[in-house]
Amino acid sequence: MRWIKPSRIDGRVSAPPSKSAMIRAIAAASLADGISELRNPAFCDDALAAIGVAVALGAKVVCGEKTVKIKGQGRPVRTVLDCGESGLCLRLFAPVAALGKKEMTLSGQGSLGKRPVGMMEGPLSDLGVACRSNAGFPPLRVKGPLRGGPAALDGSVSSQFLTGLLTSLPACEGDSELTVSKLRSRPYVDLTISVLSKFGVSVSWDKTRDAFKVKGGQRFEPQKYEVEGDWSAAAFLLVAAALAGRITVKKLANDSCQADRRILDVLREAGAAVSTGDSEVTVAAGDLRAFDFDATDSPDLFPPLAALACFCDGQSSIRGVYRLRHKESNRAEALVEELSRIGGRLEIRGNVMRIRGGRLEGGAVDSRGDHRMAMAGSVAGLRAGNGVRVEGYQAISKSYPRFFEDLASVGGDIA
Repeated sequence: MRWIKPSRIDGRVSAPPSKSAMIRAIAAASLADGISELRNPAFCDDALAAIGVAVALGAKVVCGEKTVKIKGQGRPVRTVLDCGESGLCLRLFAPVAALGKKEMTLSGQGSLGKRPVGMMEGPLSDLGVACRSNAGFPPLRVKGPLRGGPAALDGSVSSQFLTGLLTSLPACEGDSELTVSKLRSRPYVDLTISVLSKFGVSVSWDKTRDAFKVKGGQRFEPQKYEVEGDWSAAAFLLVAAALAGRITVKKLANDSCQADRRILDVLREAGAAVSTGDSEVTVAAGDLRAFDFDATDSPDLFPPLAALACFCDGQSSIRGVYRLRHKESNRAEALVEELSRIGGRLEIRGNVMRIRGGRLEGGAVDSRGDHRMAMAGSVAGLRAGNGVRVEGYQAISKSYPRFFEDLASVGGDIA
């Protein structure tokens, strides 16, 4: 358990590396003919799972403190790919694994067994892959080879499978055209295309009808790739500043494709002072007021924004609740129940979470094995009357292992 006591914070800290960019870069490097060097690497649990899968698929990986070197285009050395608890790892690497002729099984641990993969079976079958899941959930078995061609897919649950296809189809012989309905998390698709471009691969996206054209026979070129800072993780630090003082977060690209860069818009609307510089952001507390935000394309902002809203004057609304059903926990239900335990006033009506602000008494919250729940409870503790005791705090290792050290470094009182 970690007890986060009421604190006044002030200082500078570096954002952790983006696990979203890191995992995409690992996949691209594993398909390149040569040695790629990933700088400012992420070593959170999800990134380590992706490295393990790349190694199982034949990549040679050497991890250093500041770089990860990956030699791609090896032959698979294992047929079972352990994706840990990373939904992105499984949905991205399934098409990559299907480039070969061996049957490969993508499995996972903990909450990953409840993350849906059924929407992948039809499109993969259309592209020549024998594919079967466990009634729509992992483990997922695939047997290629994946071939180019037309396919239609449903993007309403996640864009992660689309990321996997956009990453793998350039290595196929034939050209492909993907038509996506109800596409969500569109900024993450931009991130995918951006990472691929760094490795010499191009994808055409017609945004008027969400059609993607991918030329086959492209070569992934080995690269020196700098992993940018993680806006999703940094959002918790920035909310901490809005609640309890002032923080400058370094290594944040203001032109990033990451969806969660929109946290700055919400903080400004809520009354915090926000300024941006060269690859850094400073947020300072102000008189907080209610806000309205559509988190459909950035569902990972729900936890920090729910904690923020608990201290804003008035009733805040966050839309996009249905995007939370298939996370590490049922995140909508978890936020309402756990923040209510410490004095929050939250309710869900249809697709909207409404939070009546004021103050929190504090107490204990259970992370439910969800890294973002653990961090949301922690930043709430900085301003709650009696602080917040976070049970299951170890879940932070999934995305931000140094979260408590970084929060303490800027003045957080953590026992």
